[in-house]
Amino acid sequence: MRNYSYTFVSAEIPAIPLILIQLKTPESTLPIDIEAQGILDTGSDCTLVPIPFLTQVKARPSRGSVRIPVGGKLTLGIPYEVGLILAQYSYPKFQVFGCPVDEIGELLIIGRDLMNQHCLQFDGKNLTFTIF
Repeated sequence: MRNYSYTFVSAEIPAIPLILIQLKTPESTLPIDIEAQGILDTGSDCTLVPIPFLTQVKARPSRGSVRIPVGGKLTLGIPYEVGLILAQYSYPKFQVFGCPVDEIGELLIIGRDLMNQHCLQFDGKNLTFTIF
């Protein structure tokens, strides 16, 4: 169990639940890894990652693509397999959708596909969240 505080990104935007995510080359003996910020988005079905992050860690693209609703419009989502670490929990191979940076920004969007692997408790009143 670990407690985190919400993050204020600007004076105009309320605090949001951000967490540091580590992305890795999937199932590799010599992984490349990077750290990125991800927003825990309970309204998102799937986890979205900016494509440049996925190319940096040599994530494996899968065939096909889908249109994913983001912010009221559709964006292109390409399935990738990537290794990732959320809090102290490691996933050697996890499917995410790569999206253009100009459509989702530079934050990962952590969807329910990953959050449902854990027990999360959001305390909006105190601007904290806990991952069990």
